[in-house]
Amino acid sequence: MKRSFWHTLTQWKNAPRRKPMLVQGARQVGKTWILKRFGETRFNHCVFLDFAENKELNGFFEPNLKPDRILTELGLYLGMDIDLKDTLLIFDEIQLCPEALTALKYFYEKYPEAYICASGSLLGIGLSEQNFPVGKVQREWLLPMSFFEFLDALGEEKLGKALQASAKDQTVISSPIHEKTFGLFREYLVCGGLPEVVETYIGLRDTRVAAFQAARSLQKELVESYLDDIAKHSGKLKAVRIAGVFRNIPEQLAKETSGIRKFMFKDVLPGKSTYDELEAPIEWLARAGLVRRVPLCRTVRQPLAAYTEKNAFMLYLFDTGILGAMLDLDSSVLYQYDFGQFKGFLAENAVLNELGCSGIDPVYTWREGSSEIEFLVPYHGAAVPVEVKAGINTKAKSMSVFRQKYSPELAVLLTAQGANQQDNGLRHAPLYLASCIFR
Repeated sequence: MKRSFWHTLTQWKNAPRRKPMLVQGARQVGKTWILKRFGETRFNHCVFLDFAENKELNGFFEPNLKPDRILTELGLYLGMDIDLKDTLLIFDEIQLCPEALTALKYFYEKYPEAYICASGSLLGIGLSEQNFPVGKVQREWLLPMSFFEFLDALGEEKLGKALQASAKDQTVISSPIHEKTFGLFREYLVCGGLPEVVETYIGLRDTRVAAFQAARSLQKELVESYLDDIAKHSGKLKAVRIAGVFRNIPEQLAKETSGIRKFMFKDVLPGKSTYDELEAPIEWLARAGLVRRVPLCRTVRQPLAAYTEKNAFMLYLFDTGILGAMLDLDSSVLYQYDFGQFKGFLAENAVLNELGCSGIDPVYTWREGSSEIEFLVPYHGAAVPVEVKAGINTKAKSMSVFRQKYSPELAVLLTAQGANQQDNGLRHAPLYLASCIFR
């Protein structure tokens, strides 16, 4: 499957000097696959070291962290000479060997031209700050597949390129093309962007019901694996709390609410009803890449981060398919795009994921009085409001309030309609173009 992260790896490889690349991301987003594939196709040699599979590898970093000794002994162990000039050295699940993570600093200082990548699903969890080679690595996040990567996987690469060109030029998307694309977007809402799920779905796509069922079954297995990770890496008492918060996020997104929407702490866990009591579990999930926190702004001034409160935010899941699986939403109902109030929050989660795939981070949300805008995007020194409408209704009262109060040069309204135009500073675009707006 083609991933846009390949371009990031290529730029890193072509630089005259490079820091070791540290690739983070939730489990099953494709970190190991893309690094191994990159090494096998773009280098003469690829040395892959998996600290999860081979516990003996930790021993190479115990005597000291001198790169020459480590490379020599690794070469003897593997029965090969490791030439850093034409070899990609991959440390997989590096969080399981904190000394190897620290060693990246010394590799960079001694061999700044070397090609070294490391990856981990739970980096930053249970590790002290001293293990991180601050300033000595290039840290990147690999996210689930975007909608356009999903199109490529379906063999719709030509359509994807045409849509991206249309988004850039703001040209009209014809009704037949919009209907086809929105149908594919509905499939994406069911599948999400985890490569194994997408691959499973594509393999059975000729029988759509069976494909949806297989995708959902695998997603539920992955949810259990995430819960297993929580239990394994956080301790018994903490695990109960973290898992409770994780399960509660989809439930809160699905609820019909009145008034200002934000993540509510009451009744998330028995006897725990304040932010201070839930801060640690939320932070664990964010560091694991399983959730994304969107801070709430009650006024719009720069910098936006200065006008947020630590206990006021929305929480979304890292993958829309996992969101549907955790709520046990019937995949065929999702595909028909007829599931009431929750449709709006599923669209929000999808849009947030698309913004992340296009490199937009951080993202904020805005609430004042009875008005709310789903996302505020820092862009060219301004705060661009992005309102998400899951249906075809383009009446946006909150957007009108925001524009009258703050007069942004650009505002974005994403809907299920095929409109792709800008009128007096208000950009109308279909939901599936969310990742193209700020490129």
